[in-house]
Amino acid sequence: MPLIKQNNFEELINNVYQTHCILQANATRAINLNLTVRNWLVGCYIVEFEQNGEDRAKYGTRLLEEMAKSVKEKGVKGLNLRTLRNCRILYVTYPQIRQTVSAELKNEQQLSVLPALADDTNIRLTVSAKSDEEMVLPPELLLTRLTFSHFIELIRVDDDLSTNKEAIIAKIKNLKSDCADRRD
Repeated sequence: MPLIKQNNFEELINNVYQTHCILQANATRAINLNLTVRNWLVGCYIVEFEQNGEDRAKYGTRLLEEMAKSVKEKGVKGLNLRTLRNCRILYVTYPQIRQTVSAELKNEQQLSVLPALADDTNIRLTVSAKSDEEMVLPPELLLTRLTFSHFIELIRVDDDLSTNKEAIIAKIKNLKSDCADRRD
């Protein structure tokens, strides 16, 4: 004799499964947001150090290499040379994230890690930043929807578009002519 009726047991399992899925997705979003905020702050620290640091001459062009080595020795994972470069690029490209970072760091001790920066409340979407019609989005929207990797991909797409504009236009024209040829 089963202890639980079949239909109630299936409902129980479905409730547990749905709860798991929702909370796992929430945890993933929280982790992605915090990693993006961390990486933006790391980029901020790097830029501030490069612009104002007294030790700048000591490290020179090897700053990021030395940083990667030192943070690894401290047990910090995920901040290799390439990631440190991307952190700097993220900060330089999206300095407006500061307001949302301030909101994420809720207590005074956490807020003390933020240097005094200009406060601009909107982010210009990278791909359209060089166009006449910029798409302006609030930083909290992008931070809740995009991961650090997404930001870096947007920056790369923007770089590709601006450095290879003529090549991209030529490829598009070739695609159009290829399509026209195939229809014949």
